Amino acid sequence: MTAPLRWELAEVADALPLPVRFTGVVRFERPTSVLAWALDLDPALAELHRRVWEAVASESSSAALNPFHEPGRWNPHVTLGRTRRPGAFAGPRVPDLLPAPPLSVRLTTLRSYDTETGALEILEPRS
Repeated sequence: MTAPLRWELAEVADALPLPVRFTGVVRFERPTSVLAWALDLDPALAELHRRVWEAVASESSSAALNPFHEPGRWNPHVTLGRTRRPGAFAGPRVPDLLPAPPLSVRLTTLRSYDTETGALEILEPRS
């Protein structure tokens, strides 16, 4: 990440903490199988996501952007498990094995995670 992008994302992080609500279990089948708790995409979370997307998109080639992360396509969630084994979480009983998600939480940290290197960076607010 460039310094200007970090600066812009630090401004976005000023919107935190942000209360969000869970809506249930969701499963994704992409290159990996993902089991997650879904979050309600309310207007405040949608705005936070739009600002992050626009900041990242302004400094990235379109080939580097994941279309599943575009505003309007993004599914906010908290990942509970992931594997490269296709259909690993497809069993109908899988949701019954999970504890119920909390009703709501507060998002407190904006972070960047590089899926290729595993590098994690916390993006501190400006203020």
